[in-house]
Amino acid sequence: MGRVMSLYEVDVDRAGRRRPLWRWFLLHPMADYLWAGLVVLLWVGIAAVTGRPLLLEGVDPGARRALFQTLATLAGATAGLTLTSVSMLINVLGKKAAPGQRELPLERLSATHRRQIGEVFLFAIPGLGLLVVAALMTVVLEGDAPTGLWIPEAVALLLTFASVLALLRVAWALRRVLAIATA
Repeated sequence: MGRVMSLYEVDVDRAGRRRPLWRWFLLHPMADYLWAGLVVLLWVGIAAVTGRPLLLEGVDPGARRALFQTLATLAGATAGLTLTSVSMLINVLGKKAAPGQRELPLERLSATHRRQIGEVFLFAIPGLGLLVVAALMTVVLEGDAPTGLWIPEAVALLLTFASVLALLRVAWALRRVLAIATA
């Protein structure tokens, strides 16, 4: 299958090779906003050069409203799910083996590694909350206008892209915790 490696002082099976770019992504969550900003700037730049409407300005008002309402709903639900995951994670990471029993794999995590795992979850929640606000503000500001407003759209889309990256990190952390717990 793969070789055994030590992750957070716990042996887990690992297939494949190390990926330093992935590790960098995991350790630098603030870069999500940089990457998202680059995507939005690229999108706006291409639209400006080609003479197209910026972002979603030219999309039907009903479709724009539905998109931003859906983004707000998904972000709110995902923020709630992530917050629930944090409380469950606290219980899982804080669980100790009964006296006389073998130490649980998650007990071997250092305080630093426990904090890093928790920060992955806690970093995603504010971005999702800001996305809810930005998407709803975009709906209100645009109203029934035939063309959209590119600045609120850019903010909402930037937060959308950044939140997707943060949720990828959350999925990784859940996978890691599961791998360690079942080691």
